[in-house]
Amino acid sequence: MSSTTTDSCWRHIGVYGGDHSCPQLKIDIHCRNCLVFKRAARRLLEREIEPLPPLSSAVQRKAEAEERSVLCFRLGREWLGLRCERVGEVAPAHTPRRIAHRANGAIEGLVAIRGELHLSVALIEVLSLGQRSEVGGDKSRLLLLTPEASPPIAFRASEVIGLRPIRVAAIEEVPSSLPPTLTRCLQGVVPFDHGRMALLDAAALLQALDEAVYR
Repeated sequence: MSSTTTDSCWRHIGVYGGDHSCPQLKIDIHCRNCLVFKRAARRLLEREIEPLPPLSSAVQRKAEAEERSVLCFRLGREWLGLRCERVGEVAPAHTPRRIAHRANGAIEGLVAIRGELHLSVALIEVLSLGQRSEVGGDKSRLLLLTPEASPPIAFRASEVIGLRPIRVAAIEEVPSSLPPTLTRCLQGVVPFDHGRMALLDAAALLQALDEAVYR
């Protein structure tokens, strides 16, 4: 055995990055055959370490901690949440300018947002949550949605209270009591400080608005 007792001697005078000058190599040929190396390996294996938590609990904690932010607004009496990727603007609401020959259907008219005119649709009627007259008042706001492959489209909300964080683990199934036209646009429902909030699926919502405009 080499007279060198310093830890990691195999890195200095041995074969693991050393200069091969250890005299014990003449007998043991390789560091792994040396008693010093074997003792060091045994100490490493016998080291006490803090046990890892069960994988299932780690996954559960991650899922419970995962959150997302949604823009929370009200249509009539129903609170809805929508992720912000497709929300281009939230602006003060005003009465849309009617479009000639388009008095029927869900189209309300045109609205100006930052100097640009956009089509406004009565989303409250598209989702069968009430009448467009229910979205007026001081709390009413305009929301502008920005689809990827079509022009922006606006709708009026009865009230907008801003972003709210929700836990993914808290999302519940859509209850059967909701209108079918609303249900097909939802991902689920979650409890929040105003009761229950229905989470809109952006792609399904934009599809419903597209159908309301061009049908």
